[in-house]
Amino acid sequence: MGMVGARAKKGKRYYGRSRERRRRLAPWLILLAILLLAVPVVLRVPDVVQRALHPLRYEDQIRAAAAENGLEPAFVAGVIYVESRYDPDVRSSQGAYGLMQVLPQTATFISERSGITGDYRDPGTNVRMGAWYLSYLLGRYDGNEALALAAYNSGEGQVDSWLAEGRSLPEGIPFEETRDYVTNAAEARDTYAEIYGSNLDRDAR
Repeated sequence: MGMVGARAKKGKRYYGRSRERRRRLAPWLILLAILLLAVPVVLRVPDVVQRALHPLRYEDQIRAAAAENGLEPAFVAGVIYVESRYDPDVRSSQGAYGLMQVLPQTATFISERSGITGDYRDPGTNVRMGAWYLSYLLGRYDGNEALALAAYNSGEGQVDSWLAEGRSLPEGIPFEETRDYVTNAAEARDTYAEIYGSNLDRDAR
């Protein structure tokens, strides 16, 4: 066989191997393309899950009530999440009602002090009253968020008695429910700020 024939035969073998290699690589290239297309969707999954676990409703009322009382909207949103999971009709065994679980006697106190009128069972009024009360408690306890949250959950008198006993709060709160409430509300505030923005100005849908 001449040199030309040998080269031709060698070229055919090389071409055959190259075609076989491409055939073997094809499924992997297709899989790689699918994975690259799926990356944006995969990256969005945690955000979608977080929004499903931490819904945001009544954001206009939350922003308005927060602005009215000098609060961060995400703080109000976090308290609502812990109090009611955004159910405007939920009622506790103690009679607290609505998004921010306002007690009838607390609603009377708030109305007398703040001038907020209306039915505390109305979602908008409920949020306004709850936000005002949070602001009031923050002022009463010199801006200490943990003490304000503890008082929102268990009452001012209870927190005052713990302070009078010399307890270190919130670590020294004797009620497990209130200790957990303070932690959960603070964490919920941070979560809502991360998902929706501290001013809750990101798209909630």
